[in-house]
Amino acid sequence: MQDETLLIRSILDGQTELFRLLAGRYANEVLRMVARLVPSQEEAEEAAQDTLLEAFRSLARYDARQAGFRTWLMRIAYHTALKHYRKHHKSVTIVEVKQEWLSNIPDDEADALLDDTTADRVELMERAIDTLKPDDQMLLSLYYFDDRPIREIACITEHEESYLRSRLQWIRKRLAITIKTLENNEEK
Repeated sequence: MQDETLLIRSILDGQTELFRLLAGRYANEVLRMVARLVPSQEEAEEAAQDTLLEAFRSLARYDARQAGFRTWLMRIAYHTALKHYRKHHKSVTIVEVKQEWLSNIPDDEADALLDDTTADRVELMERAIDTLKPDDQMLLSLYYFDDRPIREIACITEHEESYLRSRLQWIRKRLAITIKTLENNEEK
């Protein structure tokens, strides 16, 4: 945005009070992003504030040719959320899935399991997502819930697009296997 560029230039020229206006445009989006990994409202608000403070401190390094301001800010929010999560939530229950299982599950079978939106399946999906690493949870959120394009996610996460496509497919298969495992455990 042209007015955003002018606003950033004014902030860098010493009108720092204008940062409040710029940050206000994205504060809710930053909070939503960090809240996906930082479940407590208080901690999420703290992480969102940390994001905006880091953006203010780093504004001189922002390069509009590499990414839009929103994407650049979401990159900071992404890394802040992961750092905050790792600092405050050391224990994550990771369900081990054998690599051979991932190789053997057909894409269409994984898709069918994940496309089922019945209440029971959605509850199992939420439990399965909770078993993913924080990075993978955030990747799912960015792609499926925020509907962001791979190119933008690559900029936010600082990963190659090909890696992200591959990772998303791996995550879908892993979720499908985890859901099947949870279903089988509940039937016993």
